[in-house]
Amino acid sequence: MIDIYGRPLFSQLEAEQIRDMMFPVRCTCGRIYDLAKVEVTARYADCTLWKAPCCGRQADDRGETGWKTTQDYYRIDKGQVQW
Repeated sequence: MIDIYGRPLFSQLEAEQIRDMMFPVRCTCGRIYDLAKVEVTARYADCTLWKAPCCGRQADDRGETGWKTTQDYYRIDKGQVQW
């Protein structure tokens, strides 16, 4: 995937990491991790909580479902990553 200036959004190292991930996401700290490998700390009726493996902050999926205005992570579409 290319940004508006024609530069790739992912470095070659990040693209290789993403290739091996099942559900890659970019944390708000900027690092990439796999949602399939996080350790869930709590499950509630409206969200699931876990500790982000990159920065250690508590993350949840309410931003993706619309229950809160800010997101703790952004999904990466593996089909748009240039290998």
